[in-house]
Amino acid sequence: ITDRAGLKLSSIHYHFGGKENLYLEAFSYAKSRGVGTNFLDVVNENPSLMSSPEGQAEVIRSTVFRRFHDYFKPERPFWEIQILVREITNPSTALPVLVEKVFKPDIDAAESFYRLIRPEASDNEVSAWIDMFHGQFVFYSMTREPMRLLRGDNALNLNFVKEVSRNLSKALILTLDLPLPKDLQ
Repeated sequence: ITDRAGLKLSSIHYHFGGKENLYLEAFSYAKSRGVGTNFLDVVNENPSLMSSPEGQAEVIRSTVFRRFHDYFKPERPFWEIQILVREITNPSTALPVLVEKVFKPDIDAAESFYRLIRPEASDNEVSAWIDMFHGQFVFYSMTREPMRLLRGDNALNLNFVKEVSRNLSKALILTLDLPLPKDLQ
């Protein structure tokens, strides 16, 4: 790392306290650049959306579309996806810290949103819905290279990402028995 950055090893210890803290910082940076929006962000931007089933569906649609766009935008460096996939598939000793600082706030926001709509839902129902949402990001992150080989260099182009966003939005909305927005019908 230091060789590629043109720095001395002591600079990592000086600025980060060690390799693990540098890794945590790199992971947090990659995660934050790919995840610009959660369900409560959209609710907080426009609280009136929660007053109707149509508005609640719009929160889901907006969150999914914005998240996919941020996460898979073409200008996003591939290393940011790689570090996320690496930690999910081959967890390091940093995983407990990453879960607490990075993953848990997003999961908590999704759970809070779900419970605003379905307060009577079981923990399993909520978890399954949240996993359906996050599972698509993990799947497309992990299969990026095989898809490129199978479908060509343009496999995860913006039109494809929009179609995935449409399908996932529909599934999440229908699972909550909410009406589909006109652009998803």
